[in-house]
Amino acid sequence: MTWDDLLDALSAPARRALESAGIRDLRDLAARSEAELLALHGLGPKSLGHLRRALADSVASAPGAPADGTAPAGKGVSPGSDPGTAAVDAFIAGYPPETRKLLSEIRALIRENAPGAAEKIAYGIPTFTLNGNLVHFSGYERHIGFYPGSEGIAAFEAELAGYKRAKGSVQFPIDRPLPRDLIARIVRFRVEQNGGRKKR
Repeated sequence: MTWDDLLDALSAPARRALESAGIRDLRDLAARSEAELLALHGLGPKSLGHLRRALADSVASAPGAPADGTAPAGKGVSPGSDPGTAAVDAFIAGYPPETRKLLSEIRALIRENAPGAAEKIAYGIPTFTLNGNLVHFSGYERHIGFYPGSEGIAAFEAELAGYKRAKGSVQFPIDRPLPRDLIARIVRFRVEQNGGRKKR
């Protein structure tokens, strides 16, 4: 989702709120915490979902993204600005029970299959790093977004055929069980990729 796409998805009051706060692109957006954004008059929880989506989409496509997965200007859109596990805990806690359960499940799968990875909030969503970005995930109204990068998607393209996907992301519907084995294999693939990067 580009900045223009995001503006098209937002209501007029939400657009005015961003403009009045001096937020004019995704980089500006990534510099604000979720609490700061929710404090803007005219920008509510529904708009926040669009903002999260825009930042999450930029993870896979931003050519200038830092190698360690940090947001361009620091804080990112997150339920808290604390780094690491506590920030991811807070992020997941902000969702309805059904979504929260799936987010916790995908997080546990990633931890299990990437035991050396660190977690944090980057680009406004939970991120695991191991010699650079490993995978990201997030929750939306109707799906769980999983972001293993373009190579992670391409390597499992046939098995992901039943899911809506983009170059570096896939959507797992909220009303279906997560494909646990497939997610585990994608994570292990990314661990192997990043391990090779370290050796070089």
